[in-house]
Amino acid sequence: MSSLCTFLKEIGDFKSSFNILSIPHESDDGPHAQDFQISGGKIDFHQLSFVYNEGKSVFANLNLRIKPGEKIGLVGHSGAGKSTLISLLLKNFKPTSGQILIDDKPITNITSDSLRQQIALIPQDIMLFHRTIGENIGYARDNATIQEIKKAAAMANIDDFIESLPEKYNTLVGERGVKLSGGQRQRIAIARAFLKNATIVILDEATSSLDSISEHEIQQSINEMLEQNKATVIAIAHRLSTIRHMDRIVVMEDGMIIEEGGFDELVNNQDSYFKKLWDSQVNGMVL
Repeated sequence: MSSLCTFLKEIGDFKSSFNILSIPHESDDGPHAQDFQISGGKIDFHQLSFVYNEGKSVFANLNLRIKPGEKIGLVGHSGAGKSTLISLLLKNFKPTSGQILIDDKPITNITSDSLRQQIALIPQDIMLFHRTIGENIGYARDNATIQEIKKAAAMANIDDFIESLPEKYNTLVGERGVKLSGGQRQRIAIARAFLKNATIVILDEATSSLDSISEHEIQQSINEMLEQNKATVIAIAHRLSTIRHMDRIVVMEDGMIIEEGGFDELVNNQDSYFKKLWDSQVNGMVL
């Protein structure tokens, strides 16, 4: 990581260079791709099929429509296709067939940079750079002022911690953020999402690696962000209790959507697959 940071410093363009290096492009944008301003945040996965190069099929004619501003929880066992669905949405891979549309525009006609600049991603493993805390938060949006960065940090409930440090926002976080705890790294990721103010927010098991106390605190910050932000939200969840306030739960298995509905509706249905997942976590105390 240190060699990467040295390289980025030498070429003098940290943010744009990391965008190029950090995202696995399967291929360049097509000739019809243009910058596009996402307004409502409606997402349509239409007749989506995807087969890996080695011939493994993940989806076959999958359909999922997410309304503007709707918040959905995506659940299922490992290998169900949840993360692959997000990778396709971010244009990391191309569907074998079918379409993904945002605000009725196929994402094949949207440039990758334009698309990703308007989507906030809070992953399980936060990528921090060996730069200052302020720069790590400001990475979310070009030309953000220090006042805007501080406001985002305050909304993510990490401003008091930063201000307690001798160098405050000029504190170096170490390679991969080694000087910060897991919870502090997650709060920086949430601050980035606040700063970005994106139309679409993706939570990819954002709290699954934290202890229960840290997870509860981080989940509160995430819930506050979602309450203030009218964005469309897709939350991939391992701990099912973290998605109880979502508008809709979508349950996946073997690349298929096997059921969907509200949290209370599914958890109170004794025959639902979600109820079985919930009971297994309750019995195993994975809440």
